[in-house]
Amino acid sequence: ALHPAFGEAEIVETGVGVRPAFPDNLPRVETDGEIIAINGLYRHGFLLAPAMARQAAGLVFSQDRTKEHAHETDGQRRGA
Repeated sequence: ALHPAFGEAEIVETGVGVRPAFPDNLPRVETDGEIIAINGLYRHGFLLAPAMARQAAGLVFSQDRTKEHAHETDGQRRGA
């Protein structure tokens, strides 16, 4: 246990009802200045990771950071 008080704890529920997806269920590569974030893969991350990584690498190694390649954020993260 992390703390002795947790030794007697009982797990009541394991679900939180939060999914790593956007409302339209489409994954996104977003940029916010120098930060590139890949989110919204949900359960398809294993299959989509190579394509998303190529897209992110294209942003890293290119000076062309247009909306064609990524969604630009306004500095605020969207909830799932």
